[in-house]
Amino acid sequence: MILRFIASVALIMLLSACAPAPALSGAGASSTAATPVASPTPTAVSDIPIVSSAPTPVRAAVPPVRVQIVAAGIDVEVIPVGIEPGGFMELPPNPAIAGWYRFGPDPWSADGNTVIAAHIDAPDYPIGPFANLRDLPADAEVTVTGADGSTASYGVVTLTYYPKQDLPTEELFARQGTKALVLITCGGAFDSSTGHYEDNVVVVAAPRT
Repeated sequence: MILRFIASVALIMLLSACAPAPALSGAGASSTAATPVASPTPTAVSDIPIVSSAPTPVRAAVPPVRVQIVAAGIDVEVIPVGIEPGGFMELPPNPAIAGWYRFGPDPWSADGNTVIAAHIDAPDYPIGPFANLRDLPADAEVTVTGADGSTASYGVVTLTYYPKQDLPTEELFARQGTKALVLITCGGAFDSSTGHYEDNVVVVAAPRT
C-alpha cells in the first residue's frame, strides 16, 4: 500500500487601509496675502478587519490503543506504525497486535479516515483476531479506545475483498472529505509460492453519534 500524501499550506495576508490626507482649498481669491493655515494632522482610518496571520495550533493526535468488536469476538491491542522502506504500511509481526497508521487521522480528528491493520496470521504465531473481520455482520458495532481513555463508536458499513493490486489506497487512506474507520487484513486464497494471501479484507465503519 504505497502512500503519498502532499500537505498544503494556506497563507493569510494582512490588509490595512488609510484615508488620504485632506487637501486645502480656498474660496474667493484675495489680492492680499492670506495668512497661512496649518494643515490638520491626517487621521489613520482602517475599515478592513484585521485577521491574525498566526498559524493555527496543531492538534495533538490521540493514538488508538484498542479495537473491540463484540459481534466478532475481536479484542485487539493497537500500536502506532509508519511506513516500511519499500513504501508499504508497517504491520506488527504478531497478528494479535494491530497497527494504527500514525501519519493519518486518529478517531478524534475532524476529518479523514483512521486506518488500522493487522496480519491474519504469521509464522510462529497463532491466527490473529482480525481473521474474524470476514464474518462481520452489517452494522456491527466497533469500539476504539484512545491512549487518553476516550472511546469512539462505529457501525460497519461495508466489508470488501480487494485483490491486493487493486486496493484503493488513496480512497482508504484519505485525509480529507471523509471520516471513517478502516480496518484491513489479508484474506482470500493463500499463494504458497509467495507465502501471501491474494486479497485484502477491508472493513469500513462510520462514526456513531
